[in-house]
Amino acid sequence: MQKTFEIDDILGLIPAFEGMDGDPELAVAHLGNALSLLHQTLGEGAWVGFYLPRERGLILGAFQGTPACEVIAYDKGVVGACYAERATIAVSDVTTFPGYICCDAAAKSEICVPTYRDGEVIAILDIDLPYVHDFSGEEEAFELLARALSSRI
Repeated sequence: MQKTFEIDDILGLIPAFEGMDGDPELAVAHLGNALSLLHQTLGEGAWVGFYLPRERGLILGAFQGTPACEVIAYDKGVVGACYAERATIAVSDVTTFPGYICCDAAAKSEICVPTYRDGEVIAILDIDLPYVHDFSGEEEAFELLARALSSRI
């Protein structure tokens, strides 16, 4: 599989997300629709979702794609490293990441973005792609996207 999206495709989603109303009763629906749009934009075989910090670890939240790991330790895998470091982590080839957790054998690259509210990490946006992918220059676009979604989590 090959890349099917450009940075402008990702940035183009942000106005749609920001335009969703703030009705708390629709927050889950808004988040589901937002992740569906992102999933479609990234193309076939992509996986997108959120992991939420809870007592047991990072718990799978809303997602689009194949079934995924339900609990990830705070310091394990790309998701856990993102949470522990409070920083975006982009891995162009998951086979090179020490301690990588394989939830889906089709995943070849991954980017995780911490999502904040009031200075606290409220979720990790996790994106897996089914091909090796250099995220150079795309990190900021995904960070802006996570920021736009933060009020929907």
